[in-house]
Amino acid sequence: MIDKFENYYSIAPMMGKTDSYFCLLMELINNNTTIYTEMMHSEAINRTNILENYKALNSLSYIAIQIAGNCPKSLSKAAKKASTYGFSEININCGCPSKNVSAGKFGLSLLKNPKLVKQCINAIKNETSTKVSVKTRIGIDYNSDNELLDNFIQEVNLSGVIKYIIHARNGILAKLSTKQNLSIPSLNYKRVFDLKRKFKKNIIIINGGFLSTNNFDTYNKKVDGIMIGREAYKNPWIFSKNTVSSNDKINIVTKYIEKLIIYFEKRSFNKKSLYHIQNIFNNYYGAKDWRKNVNYAAQNNDLQHLLNYIKYIN
Repeated sequence: MIDKFENYYSIAPMMGKTDSYFCLLMELINNNTTIYTEMMHSEAINRTNILENYKALNSLSYIAIQIAGNCPKSLSKAAKKASTYGFSEININCGCPSKNVSAGKFGLSLLKNPKLVKQCINAIKNETSTKVSVKTRIGIDYNSDNELLDNFIQEVNLSGVIKYIIHARNGILAKLSTKQNLSIPSLNYKRVFDLKRKFKKNIIIINGGFLSTNNFDTYNKKVDGIMIGREAYKNPWIFSKNTVSSNDKINIVTKYIEKLIIYFEKRSFNKKSLYHIQNIFNNYYGAKDWRKNVNYAAQNNDLQHLLNYIKYIN
């Protein structure tokens, strides 16, 4: 097994989910897990202050930024800017199958253009020493041909990239919604295991369909790491080795709210910062009242109300 690129476990990039506030929450829960930001287009990074919210975090040493695009100049400029913020890794999106992304000829479409991806990564490496990785899928549409992904990795490897995160299902371009592409077609873990056997010198991370960390020892010998998406968002305690008590959860959420109060002292309040803790006490007594108070705080820009409430229930 290759020396670790970073943590064995990671959280998948999810639009509207893995934003700076969720990263802050995970920093308090478990900073032994690498988190991938929601996908950001290179031009959005270059032309706006989209990265400023990440200053709320104490450290970006375990945060990887996922950048989308297909222009070497734009991607390298965005990667350079991201590096100044301290992100631990630059991840290039070559796996998003959405209609809008496909129309822009980036995301999963790039799986068919490895030479361009290689050019993009070479340009990035000329601007920053931050590690670069690629996230993609095992194929496009219903084609079961292995050569597409194998040839892609062989070509992109020439840029010096060693780490690939592989969603273990094909992506269906222009025919399915983004949500449907998370469950259709079926997962094919064996394809990823075979990929690791073929590309022994590469770091191969498997992604797709994981609902818990149980039985991960089975995968430990077959791949170099596991990425979890939606389930990790629903249950951010999923990577904890021991059962987390309700008091521990309350203490962590209290710290999160306190950090938000300090952060928003000099900035406009963003109610999205509370979405991540809305359902954090589901299946606990009082969860309904908690959600009601979170909604009140979000709608009224009143973090102090929520802080007082959580101290009361503790």
